[in-house]
This record gives sequence, structure tokens and C-alpha cells, in this order.
Amino acid sequence: MLLNYKFLKKVDNYLLTICAVCFLSLIMFSCDNVLDKYKTIKNTPLMVEIPKGEFQMGQILGDFRLGYPVHKVTITQDYELSKYEITNLQFCDMLNYALSHDLISGDFKSNENVMNSQGDSQILINLAAKNKGILNEIQFDGKKFTVKVENKLKPAVYITWFGAAFYCNMLSRNQNLNELYNLNDWSNTWEVGYRLPTEAEWEYAARYPDGRTFPWGNDFDTNGTKANFGLSVGHTTDVGSYEEGKSSLGLYDMVGNAEEWVNDWYSTYKTDDEVDPTGSNDGVYKQKRGGSWYAHDNNLPLNAYRYNTNYRYTYYFDLGFRVCKAE
Repeated sequence: MLLNYKFLKKVDNYLLTICAVCFLSLIMFSCDNVLDKYKTIKNTPLMVEIPKGEFQMGQILGDFRLGYPVHKVTITQDYELSKYEITNLQFCDMLNYALSHDLISGDFKSNENVMNSQGDSQILINLAAKNKGILNEIQFDGKKFTVKVENKLKPAVYITWFGAAFYCNMLSRNQNLNELYNLNDWSNTWEVGYRLPTEAEWEYAARYPDGRTFPWGNDFDTNGTKANFGLSVGHTTDVGSYEEGKSSLGLYDMVGNAEEWVNDWYSTYKTDDEVDPTGSNDGVYKQKRGGSWYAHDNNLPLNAYRYNTNYRYTYYFDLGFRVCKAE
């Protein structure tokens, strides 16, 4: 009887060990496979073709100079812009894609900063940001980056210029295109792939085809039906919500909702005509365009408006971006 008891106890211990190993293996297997579905980016931006052409860049409205001096710019190649500002869902998918390929670092597991793990490591997005009580809608849940259903289609904000450029690189990598930003020094090339639009490309698309003051025309939005601007709503809204405010090319939220990073360093305009301008080779500030939902002095919903207060590492609750793709 004693032998039987000892034997049964050994069997029980053996079975418990096997069960424990199986359980741990199951947990590890489950964790390893959480990000399997993010090995590719599925929620990619819808792109709109912008035809080549020329326009007068900059504008004078009475005594108000929106980019000066006004000068002729020629765009010699067709290109594409994302129809909508990049959403929380799209940026989340990119972060999970980058995580699944070990391309990000930082203390994101504590919902702090997400950084690139290769090259010159910079903050891409601050998950802990909470300007004026508004928390970043993207968070890390312990396994993956996520956003609540009701916030998925809002523009991604609290993103640095580096974060916007990194997103472009990940889109290019996902589609086997050239990654246009060199992460060692964050310079970029002009091959086929995703990048931020130049200031000229952004303004040309917004003002196409007649040099209009606003994306929808020349009349100010007096009833709040064309743009989410100046605390008319008090927060970001789903991209594409303002049908009346889309541009002639079908681009939504070119003004209002979130301001948008562009590629150029800030510099004064030249007086001479320009062809495919890319801005200065270096500088202090990066440009952003379009104005946002928030009300402050440097925030005007005008196609030609620009200003010079934007370090690459800054992030705000009303600053996002859209992407460009060269053809």
C-alpha cells in the first residue's frame, strides 16, 4: 500500500510538472503570437493623386501677409497625398508593426515615450502626454498598442516630426519601397516612397486649382460646417467629418482638426520662381500647416499661412500629419 502511495504521488508530481510546463508554454506562445497579425500594416492610408502644375505660393490678404514674398512655384511631377490625416488606428498599427520587427524602444511599456531603436534614437510619440487634461488616445496595454473604438478615426496627435517621418519609413518598408529617411541623421532622399509633403506640395494641393484661400474656396466658414477650427467643437473629430470643407481634389481636413507636419525646415521664401522646392537644407524649426481645432495666436485656417515655432521634438494635442508618396 505504501509503495502504491509513493508511486501515485510521483505520478501526480510528474503530471503537475507537465501541466505547469504546458501552461507556461501556452502563455509564452500566446504572447509571442499577439503581434503576429501586425507583421504587415493593413490599415494603410487612402491616397489621392495630385496632378503636376504651377501656382503662386504665399498670399496677401489686405495688410496680412500669409507667406511672403508671393512667388511662382512649379511642381513638375504628379504625386499623392493621403486623403485624410493619419488616424490613431493607422498609427497604432504602424507601432505594432514596428514592435513586431524590434524597430522601437523607449519606456512605452510604462506608457511613456516610444522611440526608434535604430540610428539616432528620438521620441516618436509621447503616450503620457496630457496637455490641458487631454490624454494621448494611443496607449500600450501590456502586449500591444491600442486605441478605444470611439477614438480610432480621430487624427493621431502628440507625434513629433520624427514620429511622422518614422511612420513614412514604416509604410515604405511594408510595401517594399525605399525608406526615404536616414535614421542616423534624419535626412531624406527624393526617391519613390512615402515621406512628408514639402511645404509647396502641401499648399499647392490645398489651393488647387485656382489659388483659393481655403480648401473649399475663398469664403470663410462662418457656420462651422467646413472645418473643426478654433474651439468650435473643443476636441479633434473623426477625419473626413467635414464634407463641405474638403478641397477640390477631395482632401479632407486640410485646415482644422489637427495641424500637420510637413517636410521642410522653416526658411523665408525666395523672390525668384522655384521648381519643385524642398526648402532649406537645414534649420532650427520644421514647418506645420493647416491650423487645428484649438484656439491660439499661431493657428489660422488659411491655406497659405505659416509660422516658425516648431522644433522637431515638440508634440501637441492638436498636431498630427498626412503623408505624401512620390510617383
